Amino acid sequence: MNLETAAQVGEALGGIAILLTMLFGLRQVVEWNQTRRNEITQRIAEHLGTTLVQRAMGVIANDLDEEFTQEEVLALSREQKNSINAILVGLNSHAIMTFQGHLTLEILSAYYQPYLTILEKRIRKLAKLLNSLWLDSTENQTNSLVGPFDWVIWLLDRIEEQPSETSPVYELHKDWKA
Repeated sequence: MNLETAAQVGEALGGIAILLTMLFGLRQVVEWNQTRRNEITQRIAEHLGTTLVQRAMGVIANDLDEEFTQEEVLALSREQKNSINAILVGLNSHAIMTFQGHLTLEILSAYYQPYLTILEKRIRKLAKLLNSLWLDSTENQTNSLVGPFDWVIWLLDRIEEQPSETSPVYELHKDWKA
């Protein structure tokens, strides 16, 4: 083999090595993104399982009717208010993660749609009420037009646009195999 042929073979092998390295790197990025999504999905499940969020669902479903007033919300105990804040902050965070592309709306809808069939109107009303209280407060030094729970409303709108299940999930997916 002459020197020129050896150089061409070396160049070709170097190019192949670079391509393989790029493919391996791309595969790692895809796996990293999937791992990240799995971790975020796990956080949703953990969030929904916390005592505060469970308490908030109970407070919103049982202690506030659909026509609740600002006075009724303000009259809730500190523990009840904290639990409502926990669910709203969680929804807000999930909305931002969805908007930024870290979380899919399909996954979020699968977790939240069953609860929102009962709680959506009340959660929406709570988010709007707390937004207006914040925007009208003296603590709003910048006269911001953005409420702390605007993302909750955005998320509720997006989940509402998603198709809902047509029959119980256990029936729809009875033939599912892992």
